[in-house]
Amino acid sequence: MSRVAKAVNWLAASILCWAGLFAALQPIHFFADQDWVQPAVMVLLVLALLVILNGLRRWVTRWSAITYRRVLIGVILLIGVTQLIVAWQFVDVGRADAYFVRNQAIVLAQGRHHWNDYFLVYPNNVNFTLLEAALIKLGLSLGLQTPWVALNISRFLWLDTGLAAGLVIIKHWQRWQPGALALAVTWLLSVPIYAFGLFAYTDALVMPLTVDVLALAYLAKQTFGWRQLVLGWLGLGLVALGVAMKANLIVLWLALILSLMVAVWQQRVTWTWLVRAVVALGLGVFGMQPWAHQSGYQKQAADALPTTSWLAMSLNPKLAGQYNATDMQLIRQQPSAAKKQQAAQKLIRQRLTKMGVWGSLTHLFAKFRVFWATGDFDSFKLTTQWLRAPTWYLQGQRAWQFWLVTGTQVGFLALLLGSIWTLVTPTHYRFGISLLALMIVGLTLFHVGLWEVEARYALPLLPGLMLLGINGWMTIPVWQPQRRKLVSCLAGWLTIFSFISILQTSQSRSQTSQIVARQGNGAYFTATSQALQPGQTKTLLIPTSGVSNQVQLLPVTKKGRVCLTISTRQGLVRQVTGTPNQLAQVTYPRTAQRQLYLQLKNIGQSAVSYSAANANYQQTTGQLLKRPQASWRYYIVNTHAAVTLTRTSTIGLMLGAVLVAVLGSVWYRPRAD
Repeated sequence: MSRVAKAVNWLAASILCWAGLFAALQPIHFFADQDWVQPAVMVLLVLALLVILNGLRRWVTRWSAITYRRVLIGVILLIGVTQLIVAWQFVDVGRADAYFVRNQAIVLAQGRHHWNDYFLVYPNNVNFTLLEAALIKLGLSLGLQTPWVALNISRFLWLDTGLAAGLVIIKHWQRWQPGALALAVTWLLSVPIYAFGLFAYTDALVMPLTVDVLALAYLAKQTFGWRQLVLGWLGLGLVALGVAMKANLIVLWLALILSLMVAVWQQRVTWTWLVRAVVALGLGVFGMQPWAHQSGYQKQAADALPTTSWLAMSLNPKLAGQYNATDMQLIRQQPSAAKKQQAAQKLIRQRLTKMGVWGSLTHLFAKFRVFWATGDFDSFKLTTQWLRAPTWYLQGQRAWQFWLVTGTQVGFLALLLGSIWTLVTPTHYRFGISLLALMIVGLTLFHVGLWEVEARYALPLLPGLMLLGINGWMTIPVWQPQRRKLVSCLAGWLTIFSFISILQTSQSRSQTSQIVARQGNGAYFTATSQALQPGQTKTLLIPTSGVSNQVQLLPVTKKGRVCLTISTRQGLVRQVTGTPNQLAQVTYPRTAQRQLYLQLKNIGQSAVSYSAANANYQQTTGQLLKRPQASWRYYIVNTHAAVTLTRTSTIGLMLGAVLVAVLGSVWYRPRAD
């Protein structure tokens, strides 16, 4: 059986090797507003990080137990404080699926049982919506009319169960010093932790489940009797919860079943645990149905997308197997469940025939790249508008994202290298490492080989990669630099090269405009609009994050006659008359006022319509509403002369800090040397 485990570990390591190549040489460029350093610079930064980690490891291992414990507690407290600040300062407005989930959860929390048609098409989001509604209802009972900060905090608390579980696992693996501190620092600096802690969707819920279940298994192994039974059922319950909330977590259940079968064969547990795993899955999945029925949800087979629709979507070569609204609408418009199934099957056959064997393999590589090539796991694609965010972030968002993406990708590559070392290092069979390897193999096969693919679908693997990577960092032989002067000189020249390369990247990615306010909801799934009758006036109060000089509206009606008045508290800025199409984009004198008043009056003889979102919460403040309110779509823009992506001084400061850390690691001489 150890040979099978070793084969799985090597297969997982092979997957991570390919992931590392894509992440270093071909990261995804079509997500959000990401800007990337050149591959050579990325590789150099990874090497620099490995040198720094080597020096830190030599230093931390010589700390006393008391010093180590104090620093570890300090970092954990810093994690809590940082998450509280982020939860308070950043509040996501909700977009795409999360927008529909939030709207429906508010309706349910307020005691109404009407369900949006979205959930008839996508019944997979019903269970999470019920959970979100229960939390909002709890917030309302406590007097929270805008419960979003509280929900942010609750998500961070849930995510941090992964940190607690990781510490348990590291202690079980006997990598406590410096492994525990390495995990805490990695958690503190992990961008996806903060991004998904702010994103009200299923990803945050399923992210820590694998390591939570593994930690509970280790704890159960150390106990007997009712305690072991409680811990075991809790672990199985978490797996069932994950499958109920996100279907791809069936991979975790299968990995657990395979691991239990091995444990039964080795007489470590009894076969009854296999039965309990099946029972737990059934209770978790089917137990949600009465709750949904009680909340007024009735599944309609004729409306729901068939499973084959996701398979057809995954074979779309134009979008590398990602979600495609055109494919969805093509299948959705079919009149019956049978017709939908036939349309999806026809699309699958057509695409497989057209691609052929070589084309299919090329397509799988493209999907693999989407799944594995970005270490931020879609962090910067999740949210494009905020109910609340610091002005300093909004005004410099592109530059902040550049440095965060760079740092995250470097850390991701270092974790991949450490994980590969852990998986290929000769060792006796370890339940935990093999379970994590099974998850890597299983989720990759599921999304790359079968299902629709997005980078965030790999998020449940992140805590496991942290553990495998840190274990690898701790077990790789310590490097003792012998020629410190030569290494230091080389590091200096490579820093200069990196500075020049990043400076060129910054200049080539110059920006000529910046969005300072937006309302983008209302176009996903079904486009909605609001009509403006003859003589009727609509006034929008728009908070902005900075200077602006252009407004963009999205008219549905192209003809007619409207008058647009743009003003601030200080008075009129501009007034212009024309057709809705002519006034779709209007430039006005630059103003630094943080509030704009847009007044649109229909002065024609027929109604005109503009794209809008019907929401149960205000799209600018998050305030809950008793009845749906239309929020028009708009973009407020500041157009300006070209500016570089990031300042030259910032580039020098960042690389200077890296160089100092590298030199410190190279020249550090432990007393024992």
